[in-house]
Amino acid sequence: MNETFNFKRFWTYFKYDIRQMWRGHSKAVVLMGGSVAILYVVWALFALVFNQQWATPPFPARIVTFILAFMVLEFYQTRTYGYLTEKKAGSAWLMVPASRAEKFVSMMLVSLIVLPVIFFVAFFGIDAILSLVDPTYGKALIGGFMGKLFEMINLMSSLGAESPIEFTPANLAFPMAVGYFCNFLYFILCGVCFKKNKIVGSIAILFGVSVLLSIVSGLSVIHYAPMLENMDIDEMQLAQWSANFLNWMVAIECVLTVGLGWGVWRRVKTLQH
Repeated sequence: MNETFNFKRFWTYFKYDIRQMWRGHSKAVVLMGGSVAILYVVWALFALVFNQQWATPPFPARIVTFILAFMVLEFYQTRTYGYLTEKKAGSAWLMVPASRAEKFVSMMLVSLIVLPVIFFVAFFGIDAILSLVDPTYGKALIGGFMGKLFEMINLMSSLGAESPIEFTPANLAFPMAVGYFCNFLYFILCGVCFKKNKIVGSIAILFGVSVLLSIVSGLSVIHYAPMLENMDIDEMQLAQWSANFLNWMVAIECVLTVGLGWGVWRRVKTLQH
């Protein structure tokens, strides 16, 4: 197989990959997106049973449901291409007439774009339909969420007019996008590396890293706290430090995202059965 990237061959493989994804994962992703409908039914039934009146989930409950469902979608990425570690399925994938680069690009598009789009369409679409058919349901989540987001941005911008931190949709969207790609790539990498207990293994690593970072942070606070107490820090200087800290965090996330993407590529490139 020619390992160069051929767009025509890639497009043929990508359509094949989409069909395989739809057969294997569309029901699970749509179910995650449909969690808002499950919340609606359960909330209404509990209200009828315990309060003898009709009630629908409030806006905060729907936001929490969206966050939890999106987290489940992140965990699910360990299974999207996790079959590559299986001898039979992985060998069949290796035999598909496409280069490793074409398979990697298709993997990234399916995992990072196609599946999340299906999830978003299902979740926000069902939420909007419920908002239309049930007057007690309230405003659709997408409209209310965007409205509250812009209200928060305007409030933060007005409070920090002289601050070095500029709160704009673009400045907030980039870190969110980087974090999203970083999280998904991490679980994809765990999925194609671990042969068993993919989700448990990925969560265990996260837990270990979190404990380590907590210890380092705690030691840093103990070490530097006495020094900070004796320093005369004004609001502008504190804001500048906060801006620098946020910039460093975004830079580290970018490096992690690139590193995780490279790790997935190396695994795909060297995969053998």
